[in-house]
Amino acid sequence: MPRPVHFEIFGDNPEKVAAFYGSVFGWSIERWGEVPYWLADTGEGPGIHGAIAPPNQHGQKVVLTMAVDDLDDAVARIENAGGSVLAERSTIPGVGDFAHAFDPNGVLFGILRPLPTGEDRDSGPGGV
Repeated sequence: MPRPVHFEIFGDNPEKVAAFYGSVFGWSIERWGEVPYWLADTGEGPGIHGAIAPPNQHGQKVVLTMAVDDLDDAVARIENAGGSVLAERSTIPGVGDFAHAFDPNGVLFGILRPLPTGEDRDSGPGGV
């Protein structure tokens, strides 16, 4: 069953947003390379990791990403249930295949087919 594996929090000043969540919750937050994207390690135990990023073009403030076993099947299920896929799939190097979609209410979410265990991974978004 697909479960949330990553979150993104968007803000006009991502450095300030990152400092806020780091201070309030003790999250370890580091910029991911040269990209304006800050990975948030939320700690050990149950929960998911996430990221802080500049505003997205869709006006969403928080986006959840669900892990799926088959991206094409998930896209078909989204469309059959009344949702829409925002863009074609892309690959996040070292992480997996990814797409954004809207539910019927207009809420943006992500779907990710993580790299299978044993494939080359890095510490990219979600740490998945």
